[in-house]
Formats: sequence, C-alpha cells, structure tokens
Amino acid sequence: MSPVTEYRRERSPGVVTFQWTAEDNEGDRELIAAGTCPVCQCPMRRSFGPVQPLVSKGGFLGRRQDPGPEPWTTSCRCESYHQPRPANARGCGALLSLAPPPASLTGGS
Repeated sequence: MSPVTEYRRERSPGVVTFQWTAEDNEGDRELIAAGTCPVCQCPMRRSFGPVQPLVSKGGFLGRRQDPGPEPWTTSCRCESYHQPRPANARGCGALLSLAPPPASLTGGS
C-alpha cells in the first residue's frame, strides 16, 4: 500500500501532459483531460464544458475564450480521500497546469 498524501493546497511545478478527448453532451461539446496527478499519483479526470459558472470574486471558473497554446489550470480531481481535506473539496489539493488540448479538438489548425 502506498503512503497517504495529505491534502495541501500547493502548486505542482511544471506542466503536466494529460490525455485529451472531446465528448458531446446534449449538443454541447466538452473537453475531457484524464491522467495521473503528479502530487498524489491518483488517477483523475477533469471536464471543461461550454457552461462556465461564475466564481464568487468575479470572472468565470475555467473559462477559455480562445484555447490557444497556454496551459490550462485545474486542481486535482481524484476520488481518493486526502486528510485533512475540507468537506467541499476534491482531490489532494494540488494545483496543476495542464498542457493544452490538441488543436484538432479545439477547432484550431
């Protein structure tokens, strides 16, 4: 059994390469990034959908008007329980920079 990774809100260094796919969800396209969190080593999946919820301090959560070549950011979304994780959080708390999806999935050339 591997050692338990504590819940810590910290940025993972570098850009992580995940596998990107696109799925149609009732006529809306979602981009899905799947891979292994480099901090806790747990599998995770993150969906970037067309509906972007507002965040409390203004702006949009995960919104990408132009996907472009910049890294996409997310927190770890693994299903493992990492102590002492807040009740409304998921994953191990790591903040990840994901390599952008291929242009073929975003409509770019």
